[in-house]
Amino acid sequence: MLSRKRLVILLMAILSMRASAQTTAPALTPQQQWWELQRQPAGPQAVVRVHDPCAIFANNAYYLFCTGRGTPMFRSDDRYHWTRVGVVFPQQPDWALREVPGSRGQWAPDISLFNGVYHLYYAVSTFGSRRSCIGLTINKTLDVNSPDFRWIDQGKVIETHNSDNYNAIDPNLVMDEHDQPWMVFGSCWDGVRISRLDVATGKPPSDEPPPRPLEHRPKGKLFEGPFVVRHGEWFYLFISFDACCRGAQSTYNIRVGRSRHVDGPYVDMDGVPMLEGGGTLVLGSYGSVRGPGHCGVMTDAAGRQWMVHHFYDADDRGISKLQVRRIVWSKDEWPLVGEPVDRPVSGQVNRKDVAGFWKYSVNFGDDRPVRLKADGSSDAPDVISSWRIEDGRLALNVPTGRAMCEIADDGEWFVGRDQSGVILRGHRSRN
Repeated sequence: MLSRKRLVILLMAILSMRASAQTTAPALTPQQQWWELQRQPAGPQAVVRVHDPCAIFANNAYYLFCTGRGTPMFRSDDRYHWTRVGVVFPQQPDWALREVPGSRGQWAPDISLFNGVYHLYYAVSTFGSRRSCIGLTINKTLDVNSPDFRWIDQGKVIETHNSDNYNAIDPNLVMDEHDQPWMVFGSCWDGVRISRLDVATGKPPSDEPPPRPLEHRPKGKLFEGPFVVRHGEWFYLFISFDACCRGAQSTYNIRVGRSRHVDGPYVDMDGVPMLEGGGTLVLGSYGSVRGPGHCGVMTDAAGRQWMVHHFYDADDRGISKLQVRRIVWSKDEWPLVGEPVDRPVSGQVNRKDVAGFWKYSVNFGDDRPVRLKADGSSDAPDVISSWRIEDGRLALNVPTGRAMCEIADDGEWFVGRDQSGVILRGHRSRN
């Protein structure tokens, strides 16, 4: 039996370990993050644990899919509260188990509607391997209560082997100006690729040449998760630079280039080709938002475009979570993103009513409090000397010159670029 002294020492050690565990929660490993992802609570949630999200507006609602066992599916009426409504795959497709031994779950889904059918593309792979496949499953509806709701897997679409210098993961479907579907995909290695698809099958036609490159970075520079969207006369290639999947240490950031043609060439704001490592910053880390990346774009009933992406919450053990941001377009047709949706929004405010207190930052740096005064001046003339409203936009005079900013519909944020392309952000301060 233990002596009283030894028993007291043992109890003190146990209590010390418990207290330590309560005060210093360890960072999650990638495997632990995987399981944390599955623990989404039931019912509508404002904080959604996702990785590699994509979304679409359909049936007067928003539907979201993400990486995870079975490919989780969520529904929302307001882009803020999301309810998990099921999974796409009750089990891994048989063909995927045969083609990619050791694969578990589906990665980086992409949802689209064409030819009257919803197409969900997904990747099957294992970490660090180029033996990968992109698969396809289709459905007549996304309404889980409809008698027509049924996913029908179509098997393999595109594949790579370890002998290939590119990787068949992170699929994205885009329609060109002639309603011809194309598949953009890829990650690191020798670049992002694009291939034409047959509109009837959703797969490359038999005479399609090998996928052609769209994006490349120097060896050792990471990039993945391409997403192409059309706006006006341009196609825009969004892509995630640097490292994901490292929790709060992730360095993901979202970049963009554009082209007149869906298959490129794409260049950034400075004219640097994306095949030569170009890419203009759209969204980077700030505060507790670490490694924002792997974005998708959806269009609502009013024609407004919204970016969905994951980030790693530095205030919550680096768990990956969802953010939804409005995409706004500058006068010269380059995209910017606003602050994340943080509540249901109803109605609008007078866009001229921007006088007041703001938290202002430059290129995702630290926030600085600034008061925009009603007379067009500010209380921080070293960062904003004056402001005015021009054609519905917020014009700021800053140290680098004049900057035009887009204002949120609810007046809660603004975002723009100065003359050198640096991103300027502001969001209302309630303190």
